[in-house]
Amino acid sequence: METIAVYWEPKIKTYGFQDVLGLSLLELEFQSERLPEWGLGIYEMGNLGINFELVLVQAGGEQGLRVHLLFERKWEKRLINHISQVILGDDGETFQITSPVELIYFFGPHFGDRYGIADSAFMALDHKDITILATGCSGSAIYLVLQEGMAQRAKVLLAEMFEVP
Repeated sequence: METIAVYWEPKIKTYGFQDVLGLSLLELEFQSERLPEWGLGIYEMGNLGINFELVLVQAGGEQGLRVHLLFERKWEKRLINHISQVILGDDGETFQITSPVELIYFFGPHFGDRYGIADSAFMALDHKDITILATGCSGSAIYLVLQEGMAQRAKVLLAEMFEVP
């Protein structure tokens, strides 16, 4: 017999909500066999001084990959020029920039000990028509990329669902 313990509080505790404003979201799609070239291309962005706030990767259809890079808006033109040198348009590779966007992220003392935390965050925003453009979740943190002007509103809504110190 196996025993499993789950920590459960009536209102999920968090250490508070942080936001980063004035960002752009780059979405790349390419075939997985091009990962070495794209890996080098993304690495070279660091040599150009471009820093990322968040990097997300997900599997796409037909052996494809989708990469989301969140960065300061001031790097937009430099990044577009760099991407244009790496991309092979005839291979079905595409990129799209959504700008401006905002990032809100948070973590809490029991995020790794219980389930339902990401679902609670999504429900809090979904019922108030806040669109999540991209999200990353780990055992200890949740990252939400939102349209410009939504981070402050999202913080208020999330504070109703989560206990904030």
